[in-house]
Amino acid sequence: MAFGLGPRSPDVVGPHAPKPRAAPTAARVDDPEAAWRSFVRVTSALADLEHLAAARADARRVVEGLDEEIEVAVDHLRVDGASWVQIGRALGISRQGARQRFG
Repeated sequence: MAFGLGPRSPDVVGPHAPKPRAAPTAARVDDPEAAWRSFVRVTSALADLEHLAAARADARRVVEGLDEEIEVAVDHLRVDGASWVQIGRALGISRQGARQRFG
């Protein structure tokens, strides 16, 4: 056909060659009871995963809120004269770490 339109010739090779198509087949289940048990396990595991993801999102929101409270507390402590050494000790980090994070 003109301009490359129409059916491709079967002698095309290389990365641009057409991929052979598999004939559509119906899924065959050898053991329906095992397939059902597997389905139930997967469904239950997915529900558990969704629950864990929601719990993680809640925990992240709590941690973000705590981080904000810590920043406010550090600001107040600095205004009241607390040193970076004292703040670092209270947070379990070095004075340099406290100063870099909150200073």
